[in-house]
Amino acid sequence: DIADSLTVPGSISAEGLCSAAAMRLGGQEPAPAARPGPDASDFMSNNRLGAAISFGLALAIVLIYGFGNVEVTEYGLNYSLVTRKVDHNTYPSGRYWIGPLNHFLKFPSILTTIQFSDLSMQTDLIERGDDTLKSRTRDGLDVSIELSFQYQIIADKVHELYTNLGPYPDFHKLFVRLAIDRLTEAATAYSATEFFTSRTIIGKSMEKQLKKDFNDRLFSNVYSFQLRTVSLPNEFESAIQETEVMRQDLQVAEAEQNATRVSLETQLIQAQKRTMVKANKGQAEAAAVLLANTADIEQYVAMQHKSADSYGNILQELSSEGSMLEYMQARILRDHPADKTVVGMSMRTLTTNVGG
Repeated sequence: DIADSLTVPGSISAEGLCSAAAMRLGGQEPAPAARPGPDASDFMSNNRLGAAISFGLALAIVLIYGFGNVEVTEYGLNYSLVTRKVDHNTYPSGRYWIGPLNHFLKFPSILTTIQFSDLSMQTDLIERGDDTLKSRTRDGLDVSIELSFQYQIIADKVHELYTNLGPYPDFHKLFVRLAIDRLTEAATAYSATEFFTSRTIIGKSMEKQLKKDFNDRLFSNVYSFQLRTVSLPNEFESAIQETEVMRQDLQVAEAEQNATRVSLETQLIQAQKRTMVKANKGQAEAAAVLLANTADIEQYVAMQHKSADSYGNILQELSSEGSMLEYMQARILRDHPADKTVVGMSMRTLTTNVGG
């Protein structure tokens, strides 16, 4: 050591004594002895300590920067700064070890709203559009549409979204522009009258078109589509309102006419039923009279047959037809009511009876 090679004042080393003796004897001064260098073991120990500290710092940096974090409202793609490539796997929310030379490209996993209205327009576009969507109807009239909808990226297709449309917010701007294009194009398929009378049908048609485009081409699903208001030229809206009022009046008149028709038809049916009841009653009475008459006739005929049979038996007992006629005459006079009987007698009969 350097400290060992230094002499302490007031003391003489052995090498100093030898040198002094040689000079006194007439000899030359001996060459100074070489000083010993630093100890190699101490040098290696210092190097190992520095390497350990450097390795510890590097390991700490790797551990700190090697983890990536994905928030609850996000999806993540692992991007390598070395290979400039993106992993196909989609990472949900959480903390992951991805390496110090990688980082996450993040995409929203929640519902994102696209809205066109007077109150709030898409402000994330570089160029500002109209507050509402502007288009034309099938018959050439200007129409302004207020609407909103939400989209959500499909988790399994985040990599396809990134490779085809880019990171956020680039793909979101493209979503907005495609929605504007599709909705303004869809508006041209309907007339102004249909926008006034069939708004629900038009809204469902627009929603169906958006869902198809976003699912097939933009790797997302569409939710909560709302067609809020449709504005047409004031003159046309006034004319449509008058037409609608007249149509409603016509519908009221038709309803009243139908009510009157139903009432008259009901009265007609009731009259027909009463006629049928009376006809059935008359037929029943006629059938009863016919049955009674038939019974009377049968009874009378039977009685006449019995009378004829009895007269036949009496005729056999009597000797002549004259006697039979006299018997029948006497019987008729007996059975006929006395207050309704007039007997006529000839003068010859009276004379004969008197003279006799």
